[in-house]
Amino acid sequence: MPKHSSKRIVTFTSDFGLSDAYAALMKAAVLRYCEDALLIDITHQVPPQDVLCGSISLERAVDGFPAGTVHLAVVDPGVGTNRRMLVCELRDQIIICPDNGLITWSWRRHPGGYAHEIFWWPATVPSNTFHGRDVFAPVAGMLAAGAKISALARPIAEPLLLEVAPISESERIGQIIHLDHYGNATTNISYDAVQSRNLKSIRIRRRQLGSLRKTYCDVPPGEPLALIGSSGLLEIAVRDGSAAKALRLKVGDEVIVQ
Repeated sequence: MPKHSSKRIVTFTSDFGLSDAYAALMKAAVLRYCEDALLIDITHQVPPQDVLCGSISLERAVDGFPAGTVHLAVVDPGVGTNRRMLVCELRDQIIICPDNGLITWSWRRHPGGYAHEIFWWPATVPSNTFHGRDVFAPVAGMLAAGAKISALARPIAEPLLLEVAPISESERIGQIIHLDHYGNATTNISYDAVQSRNLKSIRIRRRQLGSLRKTYCDVPPGEPLALIGSSGLLEIAVRDGSAAKALRLKVGDEVIVQ
């Protein structure tokens, strides 16, 4: 039987990188409010200001972590402006993030969530350039320590969402939404959307990739393929290589399911 910990998990997703102290300072702020929190980095290597990429990485965390986890995500090009700050409830987990679309992919793939706007404010004037440390992280720490969302935030109808969503079973044109470390291209085409039709071929940038494969080794080295990746989404890859480089792929490219 797996062991159960009484510590509250707090994860971190940001575009802060690893060469500066920003990520560590957010963790310190969480620990001031919940000193026994279990802190886990998802990634701090989101490209600067890339809200869509951050949204994809955040959803992977929401999909993978257990109920009760608190997720702190900061990719915040509008920091210091009047953009809202959110606490969202999804899959019995809590997400704290700016209201700039960062919640999009989690919200789309896990329906039934609740959104709240943070009204809590620190006693000392926060930095206009580091709400991650001064607002988001304290809220994450308080929630990890057991505070009620209603003490820190008020309900809102819906957060701001980017114009990206999983395609429906009736659609045949999707798009690349993420390029990973290996150069694999994740699309917004789900396993269910693929299985619901008599799939004959996948086409990307005028190139036919043939039918769906099961593993990378189903084609010779250097050859492109399409398969369902670990996220349950259609993925374009090149065996032992980078699809992004070999096929000159970019986020937003159309993928046609025939």
